Amino acid sequence: MKRINLFCLTATCVFLAACAMTPEQKAERAQEKAKKRLALQVQMAQQCDPVAAKLMSQLPTISQLPPAQRTQFDQQYEARVNNPTFQSCYNMAFKAYNEQQQLNLAELEWDTDAGWFNNSPFNCEFPRPEGPFWRAC
Repeated sequence: MKRINLFCLTATCVFLAACAMTPEQKAERAQEKAKKRLALQVQMAQQCDPVAAKLMSQLPTISQLPPAQRTQFDQQYEARVNNPTFQSCYNMAFKAYNEQQQLNLAELEWDTDAGWFNNSPFNCEFPRPEGPFWRAC
């Protein structure tokens, strides 16, 4: 009995160690996440100011610029991004994006909660089946 317990414990530890993420995988995921976040920011900025969106898309490469061009880039970027009109438009775009994501999540929850999992048809669009185990919408 002790051998079985020891074997199960060892097998579990080996399995968990095999499934753990390496630092390289963590760094790769963080880099992918940062790229997706930047792409979303550029997409929202594109709605408000295409020049600011272009400057945002160049942010990862500014470390390679010489100091004189970097200060010029920083000044242009700050002038575009700190513009009150751009800020209000960007905030509206961000709020609209968040609301759309919440709406998508609510639709997904509605489809799963009100669907066949609760013994009622999806979105109550179908006629009510007969039988003791079916609930009305």
